[in-house]
Amino acid sequence: MTSNPQNVTIRGRLSWPVFTHAEAIKRNSTSKFPKANNDDVRPSFDLLLTETHAERLITHLRDVFIPWCEAQGKAGEKSGLEPGQAKKMLKVLDEGEWDVEGILGLIKPVHEKSQELAPEAVMAVTVKGFKGRDLERKAIVKSVDQLKVDDGNTTVPSKGMIVDIDDTKLELYPGCVVAATINLFAFVSGKTPGITATAGAAIFAADADRFGGGGTEIDEDSIFMDDEDDAA
Repeated sequence: MTSNPQNVTIRGRLSWPVFTHAEAIKRNSTSKFPKANNDDVRPSFDLLLTETHAERLITHLRDVFIPWCEAQGKAGEKSGLEPGQAKKMLKVLDEGEWDVEGILGLIKPVHEKSQELAPEAVMAVTVKGFKGRDLERKAIVKSVDQLKVDDGNTTVPSKGMIVDIDDTKLELYPGCVVAATINLFAFVSGKTPGITATAGAAIFAADADRFGGGGTEIDEDSIFMDDEDDAA
């Protein structure tokens, strides 16, 4: 567990992942507000949080991060907020009306199409990578059977272990459950306070229904029936 007020771990369904800097540059080229310098472009992903995980994030923001930001503001340090700005942020958190007003840069309502695929989700959280770098892709492995290569000397702890996803049989895909330890930073745009979240890695935590459609279930009886009709 970290004692850094800027750090918190969140978990949710993966949405809109752009893991590499190259992919992020392509997306930036079609953005309404493209960055002029490719070195400033960041990969990113959204996590769709259930009520339980959303409440954990809100509790950290309300009880730990925002009070720390207010103290930072009084000390004239980075990520500082004035009392009025902190109060405005707390009001949004307490009301929880993300469809009306989320936390600029961090929390937003779940997109209508995503809500159909993840009806349990109550908020979407945007996580950005670092400028000019790919996001690390990792996975929680619960068994040696999930590793691509078992050298016979690997013991997986009961809680699992985190390894590079390329060393596993697992896959990061839209809809799977992902964990990320995020670093929070407060800012003010005009008169509106906001929060951004960055992370160095997206960590596969569990399988779930894939977003974007997984095809149609095969009806073998009908297929073989058509085969018999064609042969007649």
